[in-house]
Amino acid sequence: MADLSAKQLKRAQQAVNDDPHFRHLGNIDVNMAVKVDKQRFLVAFVGFSCSEVRKISAKEQQQADFAVEMSLAQWDRYLSACRSPAGANLVQFDSVEAVIKVSDPRKKLEFLRYHTSIQAFFNACAQPELSLA
Repeated sequence: MADLSAKQLKRAQQAVNDDPHFRHLGNIDVNMAVKVDKQRFLVAFVGFSCSEVRKISAKEQQQADFAVEMSLAQWDRYLSACRSPAGANLVQFDSVEAVIKVSDPRKKLEFLRYHTSIQAFFNACAQPELSLA
């Protein structure tokens, strides 16, 4: 099982910010909390890029527009799906696993509005780290 790490999320941040296709997915202005097991991070998007990735507390998670919350087993299944051309995207995964958490049902619209950019971020997160060895 792969734990969620700041290194993994920052690698995805760099990948989407370096990818010209990410910009073509449209403007994204959202603060997304990502919680896997006990690890919590804020992933902030502003304009056409991922502007911030940082570790957060449970209280800070409540301030996010929405949270993606998964167990380690769910995280592994989701990353596997991201690596597969026929794998479920986050919207499909949420419809079965209920992993998108919101305090206000209208905030779910933020997720749905930006899901293609969010999916691109998680696809980048799922890519294995390349070794130069």
